[in-house]
Order: sequence, then C-alpha cells, then structure tokens
Amino acid sequence: MNEQQILPGVWHLEEDYRVYCTLVLGRERAILWDTGQGKQDLAAYVTRRTALPCLVCCSHGHSDHVGGAFRFPHIYAHPADWPLLEAQSRMTGHPWSARPLEPGQRFALGGRTAQVISLAGHTRGSVGLLLEGEGLLLAGDALNSTLLMLGPEAGSFLQLRRTLESVAELPFTHYLSSHAPVPLPKHQSALHLSHLDCLRTEPPSHPGPYGPRVGRSIYKADRGRSVILFDRNLLSSL
Repeated sequence: MNEQQILPGVWHLEEDYRVYCTLVLGRERAILWDTGQGKQDLAAYVTRRTALPCLVCCSHGHSDHVGGAFRFPHIYAHPADWPLLEAQSRMTGHPWSARPLEPGQRFALGGRTAQVISLAGHTRGSVGLLLEGEGLLLAGDALNSTLLMLGPEAGSFLQLRRTLESVAELPFTHYLSSHAPVPLPKHQSALHLSHLDCLRTEPPSHPGPYGPRVGRSIYKADRGRSVILFDRNLLSSL
C-alpha cells in the first residue's frame, strides 16, 4: 500500500489505484477516513500502524469508499447514504453496521480535534472532516477536480451551491480528495462555485460520456479548471 504523510500523524493511503483513504492519529484515538474498495485489509494495516482505538468514518456511501467496511465491527456514515450501504451489502454479501455521522460532531483525538462538515452534493450524505486549527479538510469525493453529480443519490445543484458557499467560510487552506495523491488548494472549490454560475446561462460544453442523460461541462480560469459530469435533469435546480 502506498502511503504519504501529509501532516504529522496524517497518512494518505492508496488502497487501490487512485482510491485513497486517510488515517489520522491523535495521542489517544485515531480515525480512519474511508475504507476503500475492500481490496486491501485496512483493519490489519491500522493495527500495524497504531495501538490506539480507531474510529472508522466514511465520507459517503459509494462502493469505492465503503467496500472495506465489512472488515470493521462498525463504521460511522451519514444516514442519508445508508441505502448505499445496504446496496453494497446485497451486492457483496457482506453485512454492515453503521452509526450516524452528522455535521457538527467533533472527535477529540488527543492533541487534535476533527469536526464533521456537511459536503452534500456528490451524494446527499457526503460529509467532510475538518482538522481544526491545522488548515486541512478531508473531503472524500465532494470537492474533486472533476465533480460527479450522477444517480438518484446525488443532491441538487442548489444543494451543491450551498455546500460550496459554506466551504468558502471554513478555516482551511488545502483539502484531501479520495482520488488525488496530494492535497488540493482551497480555491478549487471556488472554481466549482464559479462554474455553477456559468451553468445557469450556458449549455454543457461537451456531450456526456455516459449517454444522452449525462452532461459534461468544463469551466476554465487562470487558477485552474472545474469539470462537472451531471444528470441533465439537475439543470432545473440551478
């Protein structure tokens, strides 16, 4: 397993190709953020890395983030995404046990505190983990450079806008995505917000790769670009 230390005691782990989980160590407790696809035994990895009790939290319910949940007695996940956990269990035959992970929850780890933040959009139950006073947000898939707003579990563009506006007020400088090896700058989320403004008046710039129901839109600016793949019926929520 490839691993990179982002901050002291914060390890970004490549569970499978371009699928990342994050282990956050305090003095008294640890948090494993996401469980990957289940191809690697993250439970064994955590046991080797630390003797601390470890909370297992999932950023959202897609299979590449909860696929390894069966290796743990229980996980924390937002209840809005529990139906995705149920679908994963039916598909794999692995049972699941989840406790609610709600915005506003704080986990005192000893020497560092992690706060749960709503990042609804990619899924209605997407959440992030803000490491307070450390300038780092664990964002799952909610702020990826290419945003996916696909399927019945996705929120509306209005919900995404509210998320991006709230993210702008959060005290962090960089965030970890579950599909990028290094931290991304906070201004990437501002690019997504500007992109939504363009989507109000401009048609998607390219046809979607998933068939006629999906649109693909690209927004470019001096500081980078934003790509959004979305179900076309979401345009009515702009």
